[in-house]
Amino acid sequence: MESVEPEATASPFHDWNQRITAECYAPNAHARLLDAQGYLRALSNNYARMSFNFGPTLLDWLERYDVETYRAILQADRISQNRYHGHGSAMAQVYNHIIMPLASGRDKETEIRWGIHDFVHRFGRNPEGMWLAETAVDYETLELLAAHGILFTVLSPQQVERIRDPKTMQWTDVSSEMLDTTRPYRIRLASNRAITVFFYHAPLSRAVAFEGLLNNGADFAARLASGFTRGDEDGQIVNIATDGETYGHHHRFGEMALAYALEAIEHRTDVCLTNYGEYLAGHPAEWEADIRENTSWSCAHGIERWRSDCGCHTGLHPKWNQQWRQPLRDAMDGLRDAVVPLIDNAGRQWFKDPWAARNDYIEVLLSRDETHRQTFLHQHQAMALSEVERVQALALMELCRHLLLMYTSCGWFFDDIAGIEAVQVMKYAARAIELTNEVFGINLTASFTARLAQAVANETGDSGRRIFEEHVLPKQIDLARVAVHFSLIHVMSEDDRSGPETIYCYHVWQHHVRIWRSGAIVLKIGRVRVKSQLTLASQTFVFGALHLGDHNVSAGVRADMADDVVTAMEAQMGHAFDSAEFPEVLRLLDQWLQGRTYSLRHLFRDEQEAVMKHWVKQALFPTIEDNRQHYERHVPLMRFLKEIEEPIPQTFYDVAAVAIRANLEQALSQDPVRFDIIKRWIQEAKEWQIWREGEEVLDWVTRLIERLTRTVQVYAEDIKALEDLAQGVRLAYDLPMTVDLRFAQMAVFQLHQEAKTWHPALWHERMTELEKLLMIHADPQHID
Repeated sequence: MESVEPEATASPFHDWNQRITAECYAPNAHARLLDAQGYLRALSNNYARMSFNFGPTLLDWLERYDVETYRAILQADRISQNRYHGHGSAMAQVYNHIIMPLASGRDKETEIRWGIHDFVHRFGRNPEGMWLAETAVDYETLELLAAHGILFTVLSPQQVERIRDPKTMQWTDVSSEMLDTTRPYRIRLASNRAITVFFYHAPLSRAVAFEGLLNNGADFAARLASGFTRGDEDGQIVNIATDGETYGHHHRFGEMALAYALEAIEHRTDVCLTNYGEYLAGHPAEWEADIRENTSWSCAHGIERWRSDCGCHTGLHPKWNQQWRQPLRDAMDGLRDAVVPLIDNAGRQWFKDPWAARNDYIEVLLSRDETHRQTFLHQHQAMALSEVERVQALALMELCRHLLLMYTSCGWFFDDIAGIEAVQVMKYAARAIELTNEVFGINLTASFTARLAQAVANETGDSGRRIFEEHVLPKQIDLARVAVHFSLIHVMSEDDRSGPETIYCYHVWQHHVRIWRSGAIVLKIGRVRVKSQLTLASQTFVFGALHLGDHNVSAGVRADMADDVVTAMEAQMGHAFDSAEFPEVLRLLDQWLQGRTYSLRHLFRDEQEAVMKHWVKQALFPTIEDNRQHYERHVPLMRFLKEIEEPIPQTFYDVAAVAIRANLEQALSQDPVRFDIIKRWIQEAKEWQIWREGEEVLDWVTRLIERLTRTVQVYAEDIKALEDLAQGVRLAYDLPMTVDLRFAQMAVFQLHQEAKTWHPALWHERMTELEKLLMIHADPQHID
């Protein structure tokens, strides 16, 4: 599917990527700095002034779903190169956040190659440093980093074994408390290569993440500046390492504290900001260190958190155990170990070296077009491939990719195998199993689920096998499932185009379609061709779909039907439909498609939610209209009862709530905006204290402000657009809940900087009014 489905726990956002982007990744690209009166005086792109890393898979998501934040991150690296003498602040990361010491040498190689290639593709330069997921490290990983030109990485001080003073050349065993983290350390490797490690300041990092240091930016800056341990000696570095989500997601407004601290340090004369690359260029590591292998920053037991019940957990469920981790790891390892020999041997019928091909497959992942596919296959194919063999070769590469994705570390990090993170890695494994069957004709489901059966969920007591069967397998998507989805959607719509249409990572065409209609009832029979954009696999299905109105819809698909059989099916079902024998149509649909029929339950989740919202709205419409009429008829009586201090029946309040909510939703979504109508319904909601749907109203108003703001961005010289946004902001202030105005504030701030002196006087007057409303300083600045 290559897309994130809705995640209820991320509400009111679509999914956790979207939520954390809104709370953290985006705000750090435009962090607000306020003056003493609370007015916005500057915006800071925090990324431009500190070392940072984003995982390749997250950057891919940002590029598709939040291009503004994505561009700001790339721009930050370019700005930092100017700031830090050619050294960009962005660091690379291993591709999909796997625990490197638990990976095979071959997998480590691919993870590093893919991480570097993705970085070069996006940032346009070679990375100097690479972040290791959970800072999990062993010497083999460091060897591979150094072999690929990586100059440094960052580790926890608890991961050091011993250090050597360059003056005495004596080795000293050290604990994390004894380690001087104000200098870098050189790790000598068995290959005679070396790599530099920066050990971060653990107490400061802990204070930021867990002890409330982000509550005050000035305190944060002071603590950072106090981290130097060798008096006034030059060349010291204070560095901390925290999850990026700390700044805004875990700690609301943490990005503002960070921006304030960065600015405060810049204004000092005794210390300055730097990044790892610039610092290392001026201060090469002189001291040496040996690391403690198979350790990480988030497990006191090394790397056991990702394979055993070591005692490390989130702390949210102290009575739970994590005995499920070992069976989950065993299931993944067993799957990998069964597939690797197949790739090693049978895979060579398509590729000269399947593993070399896998290393270069990142080229296709970054640009899924025919040119890059052709170049990749031409370089690695063992012989000229037929169309069928091309599909098998690409499917093999997708299999290799999912064998890596299924080891994403968050699958083991949290508290239960029933959590969304563990379920997600099982989805990757399920896709690997499916592709193994497609490519090699071997089904590994039984052995995989046998191992999962040993895992037990804490809350429900379900086995890992049951979770896999109930929450993973039903979510699997193949060409037939896409054809079903297409058929269900199109029988409910008036769209009869032949295509192509894109459904996630599939192209779909319909053809030879026949349609019968009887009022709201629709029958469609035809053919649909589905093609994967990833493997180029394609298949044509015959489909039949019957919509009886509302949510009552059934569809089925079948791949193996001759033309004469389809003609007979159309004749029988068409005759039954024309005779209004709709139960018979359903029976024939099931008969001809051999029981492969489906309902709205089988739509992909996003479309399922949209369809159900539509039908629920349609079903509620008469009730809402009745409530509107009753409210208009009885509101004078309600006011009279209130005036004479008689109790108002609860039923009146219930009717008013339905009516006012519906009217407010309609008014807030109108275009052009009628502020007089919106104000009326807000006033009446206040009058009857109807804010039970407060979160929903807040969402509607937030969307209105965003719409008005985007109009200002597009039509910056339109005075009416400025006036409308000002009215929208006043409206937000009039609500009994806090509306997030950051987006409007940042947009107007940027508009101020781009304002032309030749704008009409009235434009400047309206702009000034809007800035005052949004509490923007009269002379704002942008800090990169």
